[in-house]
Amino acid sequence: MSPEPEPARAALPLAPTMTDDAPHPGCNCGRRRNARPATPLLSDDLVIASRARAREPELPEATVAHALATPVASRPARYDVLILPGAAGTSENDERIAAEFARREHRVFQFESSPQAVSRPSAPTLHRLPWSSRESASAATRETLTSLRRSEAIQSAAVLVPATFAPTVANELRRRWGWRIIAPASSPAPLAAAADLILQVDREASNGAKRPVVSLSQGASWPERWVALDRAVRAAWPRASIIVITWDNLAFTRLCLASVIENTEYPNYELIVIDNASTDGTVEELQRLARDFPHIRAIFNDRNAGFGPANNQGLAAATGDILVLLNNDTVVPRGWLSRLALHLANPAIGLLGASTNRACNEAQIDINYQTYGDYQVVARAQAERHEGQVVPIRMPMMFCLAFRRDAYDRLGPIDERYETGMFEDEDYALRAKAAGYQVAWAPDVYVHHAYHASIGKLLPTGDYMRLVKQNQGRFEEKWGICWERHRPIPPPTP
Repeated sequence: MSPEPEPARAALPLAPTMTDDAPHPGCNCGRRRNARPATPLLSDDLVIASRARAREPELPEATVAHALATPVASRPARYDVLILPGAAGTSENDERIAAEFARREHRVFQFESSPQAVSRPSAPTLHRLPWSSRESASAATRETLTSLRRSEAIQSAAVLVPATFAPTVANELRRRWGWRIIAPASSPAPLAAAADLILQVDREASNGAKRPVVSLSQGASWPERWVALDRAVRAAWPRASIIVITWDNLAFTRLCLASVIENTEYPNYELIVIDNASTDGTVEELQRLARDFPHIRAIFNDRNAGFGPANNQGLAAATGDILVLLNNDTVVPRGWLSRLALHLANPAIGLLGASTNRACNEAQIDINYQTYGDYQVVARAQAERHEGQVVPIRMPMMFCLAFRRDAYDRLGPIDERYETGMFEDEDYALRAKAAGYQVAWAPDVYVHHAYHASIGKLLPTGDYMRLVKQNQGRFEEKWGICWERHRPIPPPTP
């Protein structure tokens, strides 16, 4: 299926890229940064699908050479911040909070009910928007925030609201979009109960709500206050653990990890990489990433432990309430983890897969694209067209598989009898169904998949088909059934 043309819509100006140790042009927030690489690993013109059909697995030689020559150094994506008038008690407090988040390159959307002086701190990621008295009504608030979310592709967002904010709208924002609500300490009980976090500025009186409270004490500097607020905001989301297995294929691994670091704006996650005795520079790259990024951990095996055992290592080391198995031959779009986490809020769903360009079943959606930039456009169009949808499936593939901690505790680790790989995902899906869970895939999470980047090495030797037959026999013996092949949905007739 091809993406439908999107209607033209107004968008806020994009922030320019900082390329030297100087403030942004037009920025007086005081933020300075070290130089960034002149050649980023991921760029809009980078070809990630070398054939006319994006589902074909090969990378062009130029992309491989570029990836091997360019270490992962992407800027981590940040969650977005929305500030409604009077959220922090006074307009001055709102201004300071907006400036602190903008200094750290969060996108900040500050709504204002009256014009302010032009000498205020400014930054390219700080957007000031009008807020009329009409928008204090619940229907108008929903309309304004819905329009902003769509035009700016907002996924994970922290919303600072005033004490007069409608509790029904607060609950709706959290349920529909997974946004987190930060209400002032002076909020009435219904709003405090709907909030995820209570913000207490200086010596503001609290109503005693039973919610986490972050106190911005009067004696602390605003950067210190921001650290406390940011820490509390991130903790408002369940922790997620992303597990990636590597075995050589450094070019694929760099593209995958760069996309995770760049496009995961979900505020509370860790990335665990298990290496199966790579010899192509992957070990050194992972050691460097673990030093540079506090939320990345690397575990090194002295042999190729195989797909199942290595993923079990990662699952055992994970600390998250949301667990994601991700192949190293994938590229993920912005907002991917936020959407998976939102779907998993449904306790009936046990296993959740993604849609993709390359799979063995109906989760495969054929869309033509070749460059990283085109892929991001495709992924965003899919997210908007299929927002909130989940579709039952016989087996969500483990190239991108998400599940909650409670489901994992009930199902247990991956069955390691399949050794090198294949049939683990089929086995795990049957176990989930037997435990009473639904298994599904999410059309609004479109993950690029090169497919067989590692296990495909066995094709020239004939070991691949031998392994398929061997693991098929093990699967059928375990479950007492005759395995049937999956069939992807045929592409639409031109």
